[in-house]
Amino acid sequence: MSRPETLARNRAGVLAELKGSKAQLLVVSKTQNLEDIKSLYKAGQRDFGENRVQELEEKAHALRDLQDIRWHMIGHLQSNKLSKLAKIPHLTAIHSIDSLSLLEKVMTTFKDQKVGLFLQVNTSHEDEKSGFENLSEISNACISLTDGKTSSFLQGLMTMATIRTETPEAEARRCFSELRDYREKLQQNLGLKRLELSMGMSGDYLIARDLESDWVRVGSKIFTA
Repeated sequence: MSRPETLARNRAGVLAELKGSKAQLLVVSKTQNLEDIKSLYKAGQRDFGENRVQELEEKAHALRDLQDIRWHMIGHLQSNKLSKLAKIPHLTAIHSIDSLSLLEKVMTTFKDQKVGLFLQVNTSHEDEKSGFENLSEISNACISLTDGKTSSFLQGLMTMATIRTETPEAEARRCFSELRDYREKLQQNLGLKRLELSMGMSGDYLIARDLESDWVRVGSKIFTA
């Protein structure tokens, strides 16, 4: 089986597992080559996620002729990279807004650009992870984003499951359930429209699917031969 056929088969397998759910597939293409991305695009994939602004910039410009490709920034974002991020073609969403100060800078930078923003929530409460820690912090961020002063908009919430644990499945379920609970409280308390959830990776996306994730970020499951 050729490489393009393998990638298409892997993608089809993941999509089959997501069928009937709300979850959409966001292919994590970090460190992957342009030919593999093109192969997945030809197979029907449109949403791709990158962790680093520089790599995203290089790939987005190299593939800018793919008019309906949609790029998602999913890695830790430094404020000094925002101006470069704003110039990337076909950028559709940022999944890693992890503080109110970063949010304010993003809102200013993307004032005239319609980009979906996900607030990163540290549901595992691990020190090596950044993100909002409680409902009050998330609520304040949501209020800032709904004041009509920017074209960027609140698309949803993002989280990652616990890394350091002997019970990864149970912890993934706990983290994802907590994010879903935050969504319900925010929608009820602030009168927000339905917020999307970005949660679940190659090792736990089926748990995320069952807990109503809207986006699962899958990389190795797609690119492994």
